[in-house]
Parts: sequence; structure tokens; C-alpha cells
Amino acid sequence: MPTHPRPLPDLLTRRRFLRASGLTGAALLASACGAAGVRRAVTPTGQDELRVLNWELYIDEGAGNTIERFQQATGIPVDYRPEYIGNYEGLAEIFEPTLGQGDPTGFDVVTPTYWLVQRMLANGWLEPVPLELVPNHVNLDPVYLGMPWDRGARFHMPWQAGITGIAFDPSAAQALLGRPLQTVADLYDPKLAGRVSFIGEMREAVGLTMLANGDDPSAASVTAATEALDRIERAYATDHVAAFTFNEFADGLKDGTYVASMAWSGDAVILTDERPDLEFIVPAEGAIRWFDSMVIPAGAENQAAAARWMDFVYDPANAARITSFVQYISPVLGVQEQLVAQGESTLANNPILFPDDETARRLFTWGGMDLDDEDALDTRFAEVAGL
Repeated sequence: MPTHPRPLPDLLTRRRFLRASGLTGAALLASACGAAGVRRAVTPTGQDELRVLNWELYIDEGAGNTIERFQQATGIPVDYRPEYIGNYEGLAEIFEPTLGQGDPTGFDVVTPTYWLVQRMLANGWLEPVPLELVPNHVNLDPVYLGMPWDRGARFHMPWQAGITGIAFDPSAAQALLGRPLQTVADLYDPKLAGRVSFIGEMREAVGLTMLANGDDPSAASVTAATEALDRIERAYATDHVAAFTFNEFADGLKDGTYVASMAWSGDAVILTDERPDLEFIVPAEGAIRWFDSMVIPAGAENQAAAARWMDFVYDPANAARITSFVQYISPVLGVQEQLVAQGESTLANNPILFPDDETARRLFTWGGMDLDDEDALDTRFAEVAGL
């Protein structure tokens, strides 16, 4: 596949969680989910400046990039801020102080992760997407239309998606296990004690372990999730799990600290490009699908421009340019064909970016749990993992 335009260490902020401040994510959730904001009546203002807040390194860069082409095509100036560094930080520092008090955020489009989108919608913090201004909404992969908290995707449009599966060193795993590594359950095999890392995100670590236990994380129950977290806690307390990691799992695999790790697919694409001897798999039990979504915060002053932005990036040719840079899974139908047309056949044939139907059936998006119960689970996970 083409070399990614940025080296792996630059991606450390892609899905960075709050770890250094001493505040847990669940504590911030508790403060942010207590009060619903009061929506202002706002008339879309058409051609005024569009203000977008997104994660770092989550859009193509360089000459002729998507932002430049959008401005040229629409005449709408864009203030694009790649400064969204985490969902918990977003809650504490952006959304609660503004939307939680009935005030606008100052942005027309923000891109939190799906579980925070659900909470923002429940709090009345989102404007509906003006679908009449987004004809390319029809290009949304139908898998994202069935979210129980927003059926039909009327309040959100996914930006990029990813898979949390397993990255590992096949030779080292074979030497220790005496067989190929194929399952989430393999991560718990005593022969790998001290040589595995787990992802430091509750819904993904607990969700994968639920799959190993034979449970469905897309319909998570308190009982099943607690059993999974109990298993994680025992594994970490006995030093079977060496660490809870984020993007840095790749460093541990490259230097041999870890034989296997729960891992994010976008980082794994880059990792396996750098080290073709390493592999990323969707385990036999399945993997966790997550996604970050564009939403219009309540009171946004330029909702018409927000809609035009959403429509522009849902054109398959434009979405393919973004995919080529970020190397996560596009939610836009037609991107694979556009990558071929743009001379990116290797990327278009990457099974991590374009899972086949059999693999797609083994991808689960966390859901189904009462939000208060989920907050309690978040709190306990942070304590167990020392986050």
C-alpha cells in the first residue's frame, strides 16, 4: 500500500484519552450528562464562514486538499480546527460549558465518537442535519442507518470508522502458543502471560472480552459486561496483561515488548506497512466497530454551510481522497471504486479498510446499555486500568 504521509508517532493524538490530569472519563461524563442544553432558534446563514472542529490528522493535507476544494466549489470560507483531542476533554472543556448552559459552541460541525454523539442527542445538544441540503446522504453505508439512538442518521453523519481487533507478531505467537493466534480468547492464554496489551478504551476492551465470553457487545447487559471486566481485572492484577495502551501499542509490537495487542485498524494499516511481518486480524469471535460522526451542535450559526460540507465530503471522489490520507474506514459508498480510479488499487484492496461480507458480519458496535450503568462501568474500567 502507499506510504502514509505521516510517520506513526505523529498519530498519538488521534484518539487520545484523558490520562494525565487525574480526572477519569467517567467522572467527566457524570458532570456532562446531568443537564440538557436549551436549543436556540437559529436561522441558517448561507455563505458565512464554516467553523469545523475535528481530530488531528483526520483529513487530507497538501495542495488541492479537501478544505481548499470545498472553498473553491462553494465560496464558503472554512475555519478548520484539528484540535479535538478527546471525547472526555470535549465534554469537560467544550460541550458542557456551552451546550450544557444553553449556549452555542462556536462551531458548526464537530466530530465526536458515536457514544458521545448518543449522549449529546439525548441531552438535546444537537441540531438535525438539514437532509434536504445533503443529497449525498444517500451514499451513507446502510450499516450506520440503524443506530437505535438515531435511526436513519437524521442527527449525525459518520466521518470515519475503525475496527478494534488484534495486532500481533505471528512468528512469536506461533513459538509461544504452538499454533496460530486466531481468537480474542488467545489473548488470555497463559502462554502469552506478560506479553499482551489491551486497548485503554472501555467499550472496546470490555466488548472484545464479551465476545470471547460468548456475549454480544451490541446488546450489552450489565451482567455480561461486568463478567468481562472481572476477567480483565484478574488478567491485569496477575500481570498477564502488561499494559493498557492506545496508539502506542504499535511501539510495543515493533520492539518485541508485546506479542499481541488489542489494536485500532488505522494504526495497524500503517504498522503493517512498516512491518509486513506483523498482522492485524478480526478475531474468530468478532471485533468492535467504532466511528466518529459529524454533528451540528445546538445553536450553530451556519447550519446551511455545515450541510454543504457534509454533502461535499460524502461525494465518493472527495471521500476517497480523505481515506487515502487517514487510512481508516470510510462510511461512504463508492470510495473503494474511486480509490481504484485514483490509482490507489493497493489501498482499495486492503481488507482492513474494506472488510468482506463475512468479516463485516463479525463486527459489533457497542450499545444497548443504560447510560447510567455505562457510566458506572466506565468508572470501574478507569480504576482497573489505572487511567
